[in-house]
Amino acid sequence: MAKIAVVVGSTRPGRLGKPVADWVYARATERADASFEMLDVADFGLPLLDEPLPPSRGQHEHAHTIAWAAAVARFDGYIFVTGEYNHPFRRP
Repeated sequence: MAKIAVVVGSTRPGRLGKPVADWVYARATERADASFEMLDVADFGLPLLDEPLPPSRGQHEHAHTIAWAAAVARFDGYIFVTGEYNHPFRRP
């Protein structure tokens, strides 16, 4: 059975993504063909770009990056719930 993470992709104070991710998770867990788990980026205290090498190299130095890499490695797929900052998606 596929293991899918519902990832809350915002750490901004006052974020609205968590309730949306909760809704997505509730709908997803109604399915019987995969297992789902919530994964909140805010729980990992990840600073932006603080590793000396690109993440794709897999050579992490900091404990928070190692913990995040281990957490995401457990999954077969991901559903990302991200904020719409700066309004990049607009109708013409």
